[in-house]
Amino acid sequence: MRESCKETLQRAYLFLDGEILSENERADIQVHLEECSPCLARYGLEEELVTVIARLRHAAPCPNALKTRIASLLEQA
Repeated sequence: MRESCKETLQRAYLFLDGEILSENERADIQVHLEECSPCLARYGLEEELVTVIARLRHAAPCPNALKTRIASLLEQA
């Protein structure tokens, strides 16, 4: 991986983690991702992972009755 790719992905990950970047920094990241398909693919995977984790953080916890039922079904299998 080229050094410019490493730097761009590090800044992109900071952005995904909620860091505030300037308009110029975001534009630089976007241009790099549009021109570098390996970085775009890697960034896309990370972005999807962050989205899934964020969604799961706000999910309601599994009720105890459901946990018990699942455990029971697994024991029968």
